[in-house]
Amino acid sequence: MRSVRQICGFLTALALIVSFVAPVRAEEETEAYADDESAAMGAAYYMGTPSAEDSEAEALIIDAEPEEIPPEETEPAETEAAADSFDWTEVYTHEFPLYSQLDYPNQRYGSGTVATSGCSITSLAMVASYLTGHTYYPDELADYFGGYGENNVQRFEYGAQQLKLPIHKANTVLDVFAAIKNGDVAVLLMDHMSIFTDTQHFIVLTGINEETGKIMVYDSYPPNYEKWDLKRGFVEGFEEKDLMLGYSGGWIFSVRGMPEDPFIYTEEKPEADPRYGVDLAWEEQQLLAKLIWLEARGESSEGQQAVAEVVLNRLVSGRFGDTLAEVIYGEDQFRTTPFLDDAEAWQAQYEAIDAALDGPNILPMDVMYFATYPENEQVWGQIGGHIFCYG
Repeated sequence: MRSVRQICGFLTALALIVSFVAPVRAEEETEAYADDESAAMGAAYYMGTPSAEDSEAEALIIDAEPEEIPPEETEPAETEAAADSFDWTEVYTHEFPLYSQLDYPNQRYGSGTVATSGCSITSLAMVASYLTGHTYYPDELADYFGGYGENNVQRFEYGAQQLKLPIHKANTVLDVFAAIKNGDVAVLLMDHMSIFTDTQHFIVLTGINEETGKIMVYDSYPPNYEKWDLKRGFVEGFEEKDLMLGYSGGWIFSVRGMPEDPFIYTEEKPEADPRYGVDLAWEEQQLLAKLIWLEARGESSEGQQAVAEVVLNRLVSGRFGDTLAEVIYGEDQFRTTPFLDDAEAWQAQYEAIDAALDGPNILPMDVMYFATYPENEQVWGQIGGHIFCYG
């Protein structure tokens, strides 16, 4: 009997020890689990996910009945990422216009018209209108900037600079994609290898389609919207690989770089009284523009206008012929006349004619000669590479 009592006492003591130690071990295991979970999650505890302390407390009261406590309304903690975020809606609420270059078949631009070669200036008009909130039309910008530069890339860049838009040329197409994902807009130049053109063509990248994650494109050439391989892209967006094919260059416009009060470009021409009193037919304008192209296409706008004025001075003087054709084709008058049929006049030459006809004028009406050397001793002066003389 005594042995039985001793055994029972021993078992009772052992049970008490176990009941005391078990919760402590459970608590230690729970703490270790919480620590491991916190370490495993790492950066996942971010912006509303539970912290390590929350996990530990939750693990220790698994068996407790939850109390019905109304949630506190607290401001979310500002993280480094949140502090660096940017609310694009505060910067831009302007509509992104879609212009068609084909709406301007009679507006001169570069070596043609906006309809034939104005995808660059039409794209610039879309971007400029969007960024500034001021409506710029393609024919308006073509009139401002179409006479500058020797190609459409130069005219596009010159126009963007004159409009004071935050533009920079992309190093690679990947830079363009990164900028678009950052909320900026871009213009791409595509070549004949692209799905957009058989020659060269400018397109506008307006942003990301939130539903598809693809890049949205505005195209100034309406027939492209009817092509079977482009239709869906204009609605859903284009894959990056679609835009990499045939990529020839890109320009990024920084939305964040736009000032609150954007610069608005205006061009005021000085008032002047036209002095020649002649109306040139379209064929005569073409002929004179070709002559200016041959004689002075590398000169400044003033230098080209001065060449136009020499021809008009001769015309109104009556000493070199009664018509423009007689003046230009007169024997030994202009050394470039044999090449007129092959000349390709640009908008700059037509603008030189307009400036000469409308004024203000550069040369006196009795200046009749120009060359790279003095034609006589009566020198009026020099503009660029040409010396102008009285006649």
